Formats: sequence, structure tokens, C-alpha cells
Amino acid sequence: MLAQIINEVKNAVVAAVKGVDDVASAIRGVVKNQVTGVVRDASAMATTAMDAVKDVVTGALTGAVDAGVEVGSAAAAAVEEAVRTAESAGVSTADAVSGAVNGAIDAAESMGENAVGAVKNALSNVASLPKDLVDAAIKGRK
Repeated sequence: MLAQIINEVKNAVVAAVKGVDDVASAIRGVVKNQVTGVVRDASAMATTAMDAVKDVVTGALTGAVDAGVEVGSAAAAAVEEAVRTAESAGVSTADAVSGAVNGAIDAAESMGENAVGAVKNALSNVASLPKDLVDAAIKGRK
């Protein structure tokens, strides 16, 4: 079921970013809609909200890069919106950040070492994200 979420989000992002000028807003829109749905339905899917957020971000970043978006900026937009939306749905900040950061890094790992570095750097510099939680999630990957 979670692989299905990743593929659905990936396809939605690819479709959303084609031909738009504001790619970050397009990514945020898809992520917001998907996180809202999966967090609400997490218990029915026998998964945690954190894992659902992770899979949405993995799909969003994969789709964005497939559509030609730079990996760091796509990660920043997807993670920022995933955290904001998950928090508004009642997910703890720590779980939202952990799930979103890990989802971005999972996607980047399939793209190579340079992508992982770009994602980590971009996420470390998103002012709206709690730096201590982002850093902890990144360090937890090592």
C-alpha cells in the first residue's frame, strides 16, 4: 500500500509541475493534498502518520526530479509543506520532520551521492523547519 502512495504522489507531482512557472507551489499543493489524505487514513492503512508522510515526500521528490526540477529545491518545498500539513493534522513536529526528512533522503539515495548531499544541504537551510529536528533526522541516517 505504501509503494502505491509513493507512485501516486510521484505521478501527481510530474503532472502538476509540467508547464508551470512556480514549481515550488505546484509541489507544495500536491504534497498538502496527499499528506492530508494519508495522515487521516494512516490507521486504516496499518501504518504510522510518520511513515505516511515519509512516503509522500519520497514520491514527491522522485516525481519532481523526474520532471526536471532541481533536487534540493524540490526537497525543500516538499519537506516544508509536508511538515506544515502534518502538524495541522495533529502529527507531532518531531514525527513530521523525521518522516519528511527521511522520505527526502530515501528518494535522493536512489539518485546518487550528489543528490543526497544537495538534499541534506537544502533541508539544513530551510528557515521554517526546526533546525535541531532536521539535523537530528539527517544525523540519524548515518
